This record gives sequence, structure tokens and C-alpha cells, in this order.
Amino acid sequence: MSSQDWLQLELQNDGVMLVTMQNSPVNAFNPKSLGDLKVLFGKLVSDDAIKAVVLASDLKVFSAGLNLKEAQYYDLAAQQAIVDGFHKTFLEIFEFPKPFIVAVEGAAIAGGFFPIICSDYRIAGPHATFGLAEVRVGVGMPAGLMEIIRSMLSPNDLRRILQNGAPISVNAAIQAGIVDELVQAGDALEQALKIARDYAQIPPKAYATVKYQNRQHAIEALKAEIAKSGMTGPVPWFTSETASAMAKMIG
Repeated sequence: MSSQDWLQLELQNDGVMLVTMQNSPVNAFNPKSLGDLKVLFGKLVSDDAIKAVVLASDLKVFSAGLNLKEAQYYDLAAQQAIVDGFHKTFLEIFEFPKPFIVAVEGAAIAGGFFPIICSDYRIAGPHATFGLAEVRVGVGMPAGLMEIIRSMLSPNDLRRILQNGAPISVNAAIQAGIVDELVQAGDALEQALKIARDYAQIPPKAYATVKYQNRQHAIEALKAEIAKSGMTGPVPWFTSETASAMAKMIG
């Protein structure tokens, strides 16, 4: 199995595939990198030798989400393309039927938060931070992604994280149910691989069934949003505030 250069693949023992993000400096997303992720997870579904997947980052940051340096110049068509990319990629990951574990040692912000919230088990080091910064860069949450986070976070946690936009600490993320396990700095990947090997022993058909049952409502709502967007022309994601807010965030 091959992937793009920024996604390094290493098949571990017991059918665990390690996927390491290496898109320097901050694993930022644009339509192409989102497409790479979508294609990869589609391939991982169809490979019966792969029983579980671990996602990690080789960089100080897990992922900073949308590439703001590019996005501040997006026209209407590009805005629609990036929203479509987010919707389709994270649908692919959210409904991924196999165990999906993440190892987080750094910041996971905005779009970079979604691989984590789509995963089945989340392990973090003490320096990890988490956030949904969309409001601070002058955009709303894409409607389909809203279905995912609404299904995974309590209303009060969602209120605090989404409406404020500032990152939260790993301890706050544990309280919110975003992180399942805190480990010492540098140990997240080792523990994620250990957990993935355990998950890989679960009967795969039963696992896929139970996972879908747990996520069915959000999956169907996200699919409906994708279908709806395909029947209309491009819809603006940005407002008159967005470019200046993005520029301020970039610094």
C-alpha cells in the first residue's frame, strides 16, 4: 500500500497499521491533503490484513487544521472545495469500521481536532492541547462537522470549546471525554500501539456493527449534508470578518 509523502505507513505486528503525519511545519490541511487522508482510509478499509489503525504526528504539533496562509485568499469556489473536503474526509474517517486509535503529543486545533474526535480511543501526552478555533478565524463550523462533534461532546463542553475558540489543556480534555488516557511525555505512541493491538483482537464484524450502531445518527446526518451541498451551487463559508481574522491568527 502506498500513500503520499506526508503520510508515512508502517505495518506493525498483529495487523496494526501506524500512520504518521509529516506535513511540516504543522500538518495543516488543504483540499489536497484532505483528499490524501480520505483515499488512505478508504484503502485501509479494504485491506483485510489491517486490523486496527494508529494515527500520530512526527512533528511538535499534531495538526493545526486548515492552512490559513492559503485559506485567507480563498475565493467562493475554493471555500466550497475545502468544506466539501472536510465533510467527505471526516465522513470516511468517522465511519471507518475498524479500530482507530490516536496518539497526541502536541496541539490539535480546529480541523486538526477532527481526527481525534473521529477516533475510537485517544491517548495524549501532558503537552497536548485541543481546540475548535473556527470562531476566532471568522468562520462558522461546517454543518456536517457539527454533526460529528455534537454526537461526541456534551452540550456544555461543546459550548465552552466551540463558542470560545481557545485551546484547552489535556486535563480539561480528559474531563470533557476528548482524551481517554494521559501518559508521560513521549509515551503516547507506544501506548497507542499497545491499545491498538488489544482492539485488533476484537471480532471485526461485531466491532464494525457496534461502532456503526453507536454513530449511525451522526453518519446519516453528515451524509445528508453532503448530498444537500451537491444539489446547490457554491455557498460562502467566509464572511466579511474572515480574512482579517485569519491574518490576525497567522500574525
